[in-house]
Amino acid sequence: MKLILRISFTFTLFYTVADALQCYTCESDECSEATLEMCSGGEVCSTRTTVFGDLGTRVSKDCTTREETCVFMDATTRTSISGGYTHTSNAAYCCSTDGCNKNTLPVLSDKPNKLQCYTCKSKGDQVCNTVVQCVGVEDHCFKYTVLAGDGGNDGRHLGCASVDVCRWPETSPSAPNFNCCKGSLCNKATGIGLSSLPLLLGLLLISLV
Repeated sequence: MKLILRISFTFTLFYTVADALQCYTCESDECSEATLEMCSGGEVCSTRTTVFGDLGTRVSKDCTTREETCVFMDATTRTSISGGYTHTSNAAYCCSTDGCNKNTLPVLSDKPNKLQCYTCKSKGDQVCNTVVQCVGVEDHCFKYTVLAGDGGNDGRHLGCASVDVCRWPETSPSAPNFNCCKGSLCNKATGIGLSSLPLLLGLLLISLV
């Protein structure tokens, strides 16, 4: 009986270790020195390059769970969003072979493209009819209505977004009021303007990265 238990434990341990990946990880914002580390069973590798407006660029590589971080496997997710006063972008890649997150993803382009969208210029902007020039991979205009606790509208966010940002409602049940459209100035809205775009960007990065 003890022999059977020992064999069973050995096989369980073997398969647990065999399922674990080795991924590159780093801790600095530049990720200049990444080392291979053994992940926990069921985790995958990821690499991300994020630009936080004027705050600079952060590169990160680590072990993660698909549910926590990855929208797609073995494909780069490009999220880019612009408002009247800030721009943030993120390139992320998840994969499931040893050391597959070694390469650093390039920063997404911030060069202006042909699309323009309405946005809220600043906090307290009641109309949100300022026009913002979209950049890089941003090919949609978006409108996001924030619901107040009483069920009414607490504010709106408007701006430019990439197609992967527009998939946010598919991956986050908490974003039913996030809508995208194609074509310049297609997101016109009236009402209260709520300028907390950094918070919206944080939610998007958590949901889409």
